[in-house]
Amino acid sequence: MMNRILITIFFLYGMVTVGFSQKSRLFLFDDFKNGIVLMKNQAKTSALFNYDAANRQMLFKQGEEIMVMTGIELVDTIYIDSRKFFPAGRSLFLEAVPTKNGTIYINWVLKKQFKGKKGAYGQVLQTNVETINTSYWTNSEYKHESADVYSILNENEYWLERNGKFTKCKNEKSLLKLFPGKESMIRKYINEHKTNFNNPHSIIELLDYCMELKE
Repeated sequence: MMNRILITIFFLYGMVTVGFSQKSRLFLFDDFKNGIVLMKNQAKTSALFNYDAANRQMLFKQGEEIMVMTGIELVDTIYIDSRKFFPAGRSLFLEAVPTKNGTIYINWVLKKQFKGKKGAYGQVLQTNVETINTSYWTNSEYKHESADVYSILNENEYWLERNGKFTKCKNEKSLLKLFPGKESMIRKYINEHKTNFNNPHSIIELLDYCMELKE
């Protein structure tokens, strides 16, 4: 009964189907995953979830229908497998990644670069750039049935909570501004560890190191 009530809440606050999206959907997970919604009133319900990292929307399944979760001001946390997502205004969710020196919040913004079509001898003929589905924590290639070849990119923002406020970075320049006086040590770490700003795992390790420096 409680599940039905909470699913009804999602409908009352707005339901958007895939056809109304302004961009092609880029799913964070390969498929919809079992998850639990914890509401601010401490009620819980389960559903199948996926996150659209192009439009920055949390999606859930109601039968065979894919719905966009709105009214997220009622939501405290969504647990998907072992991962935690928190609402951060409008339809945006941040993934919380705990580390040794604190928690890093990822604002997932994923994109895919179209490299071209594979020819008869395996060569790739370059063309333009498009956005399309991608996967989690990787920087691999994706092959469509049409033999199109893509490389995976991201434009993620990484949020840190400091003194009760969030600060953000998405590249080396913006990261260095968050840690004044520590620039030389951070640059040394980046060079020694060959930090890849297109790889979330690499950035999380770097930010964990930076948070240790601030003490």
